[in-house]
Amino acid sequence: MKRLQIPILIALIFCVIYSCGEDDFPVPPASTVPQFTYTIDNDEFAPATVTFTNISIVPETVGTASFSWNFGDGSSSTEANPSHLYEEPGAYTVNLVVTTSVSLEIRQTTKTIVIKDPNATGIPIYYTDGSQVYESLINTQAPIFTQVPNIAAQGSYGMVLDTVNMKLYISDYTADKIYRSDLDGSNFIEFRTGVDQPNGMAIDYQENKIYWDTSNGIQRGDMNSTNLTQKEDFVIGQPNDPDGLDIDLVNRKLYWINYNGGVWSKNLDGTGQVELMPAVEGGSMKVIGNRIYYDEYIGSGDIRLKSANLDGTGVSTIAVGIGRVVYGIAYDAQNQKIYWGDRLTDIMMRANLDGTNPEAFYAAGGDPRGIVIGIQQ
Repeated sequence: MKRLQIPILIALIFCVIYSCGEDDFPVPPASTVPQFTYTIDNDEFAPATVTFTNISIVPETVGTASFSWNFGDGSSSTEANPSHLYEEPGAYTVNLVVTTSVSLEIRQTTKTIVIKDPNATGIPIYYTDGSQVYESLINTQAPIFTQVPNIAAQGSYGMVLDTVNMKLYISDYTADKIYRSDLDGSNFIEFRTGVDQPNGMAIDYQENKIYWDTSNGIQRGDMNSTNLTQKEDFVIGQPNDPDGLDIDLVNRKLYWINYNGGVWSKNLDGTGQVELMPAVEGGSMKVIGNRIYYDEYIGSGDIRLKSANLDGTGVSTIAVGIGRVVYGIAYDAQNQKIYWGDRLTDIMMRANLDGTNPEAFYAAGGDPRGIVIGIQQ
């Protein structure tokens, strides 16, 4: 009992001196927080007017606030909620500075606004950062990615592009779902639910089926079916966690790689399942011509992009020094380039199919996963 009396006495003395009322603790003064949102008309194509909404937090104690906008194209404004016309396409860095009269604060924030080029042509490319999908064009210009509207996921690692029906399929590992949408993000729906941690996907156009991995196998579904639970097991008993997969449409084979080891193939008619490379660990698989492309986990921070013959022989290294397991290898058939995402540096890379001429294609600013490439526009 004596051990309790001393701490209680000290606490009582503290309360008398400093006051223990709920409202009497010192509260740091509120600070100014610059913030803004915006809308873009004309479907975001140039010329486009951007309307800015100033939602900055300005406490009464800091005095009056003045606003200074820099629109990134040499124009500026001191209005609280300005509008600005962008005549030319491009990516513009908009800066808002808030200055207060009493607290003498100078706070600022920036956002990048993309005005699309209505005359731009090229090969469409998409990727997901886990929750959103972004699109751009592969052409002679530096890529400008914009968010595809209406698409939202909890934890997406994979996508596949249906080039016949012009649809995107997005796997959601966290939500155990697969979504489908038009390429512009419209008609975003749940395609399958309860699919057990899907990542990689591939389409068999001949049978109109889509394949996806699970935590211990591979399933497939009828692309014409609207039944959210319609699916069938195609590969079972894979405790090493299949991740990346792709289809050799010429030879009618499915290839997949297991996160915890093993590269496998199986005929689409259900026969001939075989393990090609038992020890290889990775997250992505791509069939290009008569070779498979995949990432291999060598050690922490040491992931390598490799290729092999369709039977697993003739292995060659395409890229080294990748920081994390790759989720998404894409192929630009027109330019004979392979694309992949380095999820440690947030850089989307590309190179020739033999690994020569590697280059950083895009600094994603977020986890580049599930990269897919469409058809020339």
